[in-house]
Amino acid sequence: MATWEKKIRSGGGNDLQPGETLVGGVLLNPPGTTGKMLARGSGGLLGAVLHDKFGTDGEAAEFVSDSGVAAQIPDEPVWFAVTPTRVLVWGHSTMSGKPKGLKLTLGRHDLERVEVEKLRTTYATVLHFSDGTARIFEAPKMMNDPVGFAAAVNGG
Repeated sequence: MATWEKKIRSGGGNDLQPGETLVGGVLLNPPGTTGKMLARGSGGLLGAVLHDKFGTDGEAAEFVSDSGVAAQIPDEPVWFAVTPTRVLVWGHSTMSGKPKGLKLTLGRHDLERVEVEKLRTTYATVLHFSDGTARIFEAPKMMNDPVGFAAAVNGG
């Protein structure tokens, strides 16, 4: 059993319907989360403030949508799980690392495709929705499988 599956079953298993199977899962953070954590670690509060001011590259802005399905996703670290019929979105417990509190349930058809690009410390992950909206996240590399999640969603 994959690490993401253990986490989702442990933290969000009660939200699965009887007999529902998990096809894919991933932990996603808002863009800049990892950079901000690294800046805070190396420069304390000053490093985090400087990252907020200068650390954005502007590319994320073209993907962020303030309408449609993309706007329904909370702007916080979230767990995504895909089943054959649904997409479930939970918050993220910083203490346990597990999903916490179901935030959103979508039909499986609402998540059209996922793009993943490997970066230095994370994966840039773009979720494309059936209404034409999209949302960009970063997926931590450690104990996470954004490439497998994309394959599960994209059918490959």
